[in-house]
Order: sequence, then C-alpha cells, then structure tokens
Amino acid sequence: MPIAPRALALPLAVLLAASCDDTGPKKVDPPVTGASAAAPTHAPAGGSLSREGWFGSGDPLHARVEVRGVERAAGKTTARLVVTSLDASARQAAFPVTLLDPVNRRLYRPAAAPEARPFAPNAPQEVTVDFPALAGRPEKLTVLTPGSAGEITGVPVTGTDAPPAAPAAVDLYDITEGETRDVTAGSSDVKLNLRADALFASGKATLGGRAGQVLDQAAKEIKAEADPSRPLTLNGHTDGKGDGDRNLKLSRERAEAVEKELRTRLGGGFTYTTSGRGEQNPVAGEGGKDDAAARSRNRRVEISYTVRRTEATATASTSPAPRGGTAAPAAFRAQDGAKVASRHARFGQQKRRIDVKPFYRDGAYIVAVFDLVNEGPGTTPPDASYSHRDYPGGLFTSFGVVNGKDVHRAVRVGTETTYLSALSAAFRTAPGEPSRAYVYLPAPPGDPRTVVFDAGPFGKVNNVPVS
Repeated sequence: MPIAPRALALPLAVLLAASCDDTGPKKVDPPVTGASAAAPTHAPAGGSLSREGWFGSGDPLHARVEVRGVERAAGKTTARLVVTSLDASARQAAFPVTLLDPVNRRLYRPAAAPEARPFAPNAPQEVTVDFPALAGRPEKLTVLTPGSAGEITGVPVTGTDAPPAAPAAVDLYDITEGETRDVTAGSSDVKLNLRADALFASGKATLGGRAGQVLDQAAKEIKAEADPSRPLTLNGHTDGKGDGDRNLKLSRERAEAVEKELRTRLGGGFTYTTSGRGEQNPVAGEGGKDDAAARSRNRRVEISYTVRRTEATATASTSPAPRGGTAAPAAFRAQDGAKVASRHARFGQQKRRIDVKPFYRDGAYIVAVFDLVNEGPGTTPPDASYSHRDYPGGLFTSFGVVNGKDVHRAVRVGTETTYLSALSAAFRTAPGEPSRAYVYLPAPPGDPRTVVFDAGPFGKVNNVPVS
C-alpha cells in the first residue's frame, strides 16, 4: 500500500494526550556494557553513510538509506541517496529528506515535494533531491531522513557554487525556559520574555527585587546582538486573573517602566515601540495542574529585536553564535551507543518504555537519541506523541535538557509549530518493537559532558553522557 511520510514542512497530526500512571515513572538501572551488552543497531553497509530503518506509518517500509553526498552547483544543492528495500515484496514510498546546517542553524527543504515511487526488494535505487543554494560554505551537513533511520550526520558538501545573496533557508529557534526569563532565539531575531515576578511586586508597575540584575543581562545581550536600525519592541502581558481593563493598564505601565530602564542602560541609538497587551497572547495554558507556573510565565514583559547582521565570510555564519556555543558538525555515527537508562509511563491502559541512548553534539545542538517501546496491551496509536501543551505541533516538545534552573526545549523550525525531531513516535507499533527517534535540543552553555534529560511523561534521567 502507498506510504506517505509526513514532511517536516507540514504541521503534524492531532496529538495524543499522554499522562503517567499514579505511581509515576518507573526507573530501570542501565545494562552492563561489554561483551554481554546487546548488539548495537543501525550498522552501515560497507562503511558507507547509511542507516537501516522503517519509513512511513501504519505498515512502514523497511529499508536501508545510504547518502552518497551533497553537491552544490548552478544555483542549487543536490542530495544523492541510494534506497534499498529490505521488504519481501514491492512497496511504494516517498523520501522527503531535509538538510540541516547544524553550525549556522539553518534548515533547507526540498525545492519540490517528492513523489512516491516503487521499491523492489533488494534492488538499490538512486534518489536525488534538489534544494536551494546553501548559504555560506558549510563543509558538512546533516541529512534528516523521514524514517526511524533519522539523522545521518557528517555528510561532506562538494562543489563550488557561490553562496546566494538571500539564502532560501529556514531559521531555527532555540527555546530556553528560565527562572527569571524565557528566551526564543534564532539567527535573525530574538524574543526575551522577562518574568514580571522577577521585576515587580504583585499588581505593581514599580521595578524592584531582582529587576536590576535581570535588566542588566538583557541590555548586555541587546547591545551585543540587536540591529539598532530596527526598533526594540516591548509588550507587557498579565495573566488571566482580574479585571481586563486593569490588566491592560498594568501591562502597559510595566512595559513603559522596562523601556525607561533600557534607555538608561543602552544609551542613544535605539528606537522603541512599547505597548500593553493585558491578558492577550498567553504563552502558557492556565487552569491545569501547573496553573501557578503557567500564570507566572504569562506575567511578563516581552522584548523582541532583530539580530544585527555582519559581513559574511567564506566559511562563517552571518549570525551571532548561539548562547550555548557551537561545536563542529558531528561525524557520521554508524550506530547508537548502548542503553543508558529506561523509564516507563502509562498512557491510558497502555504501558510504554523509553530506552535512552548516549546523546551527542551536532554543531550548536545536543541530539537526544532514544527508543520508544510499546509494552502493551494493543498497538501504539500511529499519531502517538509526547508534546507539551504550551508547544503544540511537535512530537517531543515535553522533552528537554535541564541545566540548573533552565530547561532547553526542542528546537523550533521557523515560526511554525514544527520542531526538529523524528517525524513519528510510532514507526513500529506492535508490543516489544523498538521505534528509534531523536530530537534536537539547544546545547546549554559550557559544553557539558553529561546532562539531565527531561523525558516528559517518562520522568527525568540523570547523567546522560554527551559525546
């Protein structure tokens, strides 16, 4: 039957609500490594850049995908793949791969939507996918496949085509939730949500408490990154409690108080657009079990600015370095590491397990790798997801890396409700069948060698190694 994997460019399907059982997530000690450890999966054929996986949903195609390379020429970029069906009968599938520049934080989508094609058993078939011209001169990219084979890192880029003046790439946004502020940062624009609770007393518009420290840090970042030819936009927000007119007035007065302090810290050269929005445009859903935390996030002064562009060089990005720093693109990983830990959770009557593998750095990101295993009863729903209600549209937005009091959430693609992760949480749905998945997360500052992984409904996993 035809298979239609969901392209990263499209919104994901309706999400499945997930909840843990009453006793909370279950912990399982990591396995013994060495000769007795289970054999790793996803081994390549003949040392090539290839992975084996399942592609599509429902009745997925079992295949091996090899990336032969990425070539730039004549105003475009071409990825060349070889797909070999490992099924016993002929099948049809499309392969909507995307290209990730993990250092410069850009995503490239195909120039045209791929069409489904037939794949005969054990018959290698070449697949070419054209993309827009690349910005800058990246030496290696990551090819994101649409199945459980996932990410194929360290793919060399060949060719000498000149970079375009205006690259047709999609910006990627780091999302970090903190104690005093939330930050959504891309290569072209940044939004700082300063928590009103850290700036003002309840119901007041007079700055106090930790306001000086919070505003000092905000001003430092604005000076370093913001384009002074574009206005700084300040919007005040309240939570949903209280009188609407009073909330609107309070939000405007708070935004004006922050503007006054920023003018003092930044000096001349910037223009400001300041307003109050009251309880409009909440960033967190109020009324649930985390109502107090949601209301705290909604009470905020939002500062948005455009990132200042610098002169591009042959090898460098035109955007500032990400807050967590960057590293080289990851080398190709022929296989995942041995399981670090397991956690269990219930979703209605069904029990599922997450087997966490070692994480790794790919440019500006940490790649979280894990298997999802159905422990029954019944099959995993094909639209299963582990989303956070404040970040709808992503399969793994409840997952993150915890760094002190900060949580680094799944990387968002552009302004959409799409995130940089596997395209399904249920490539394999029968009990006992592992379904490999991944999610890209912003790397915390300091290049940590181990992290705390927040696996959403499955709970937290400490000391996950990062290579």
